[in-house]
Amino acid sequence: MKKLGIFFIAAFLLMGLAAGCRERAERLSCTVTEVYENAVMAICAEEGGGLAEGQKVYVSCETMPQLAPGDVIRVTFRGQAMHSEPMQVVAEKVEKE
Repeated sequence: MKKLGIFFIAAFLLMGLAAGCRERAERLSCTVTEVYENAVMAICAEEGGGLAEGQKVYVSCETMPQLAPGDVIRVTFRGQAMHSEPMQVVAEKVEKE
């Protein structure tokens, strides 16, 4: 019985550790300044994911909607932005707002 209790405690702790390791998705609102194939240059309209409001960010995404300079987008990504000049984000999803 004692071994069974230790097993359940260990299993519970491992599940908690595994759940804590997943990165939560960040969402960021940006204004598009330049459009490329499967990427855009944008200015952050808010702070989040290691980016400051007003900061330039290069956003790439496999499924990029039709965008034009001046469009406001919502970028969903996991983790932190890549520290470069400008900062870079690989997005899971980019949506027009």
